[in-house]
Amino acid sequence: MNERLHRIGRNEAVFREVNERIEQVTESLHATSEVLGILCECGDDSCTAQIDVSVAEYERVRSDSALFFVCPGHEIPDVEDVVEHHDEYDVVRKKPGEAEEVAEALDRREN
Repeated sequence: MNERLHRIGRNEAVFREVNERIEQVTESLHATSEVLGILCECGDDSCTAQIDVSVAEYERVRSDSALFFVCPGHEIPDVEDVVEHHDEYDVVRKKPGEAEEVAEALDRREN
């Protein structure tokens, strides 16, 4: 396996796991907010940017293990494609092959 792709995938999975916990805590506190403040799920392990998304949007994107929320400009063109542009964030899809396989393997919802 390409070490670079695995590292990027692992970094993204860590950010996605943090965002899962943010959603769980929000639900357990019975928070009435319809907006989640999540971390950018880009492959840069030093990125600490935050993105506000609706709970419904988070669930929609999160239902596909190949999709991730990133800040505009944080995509990695040889690993993923921007499939949606929004004012404050983009949604990227892992390219078929190794990048997509790593994303699926590290998705706790799928395993």
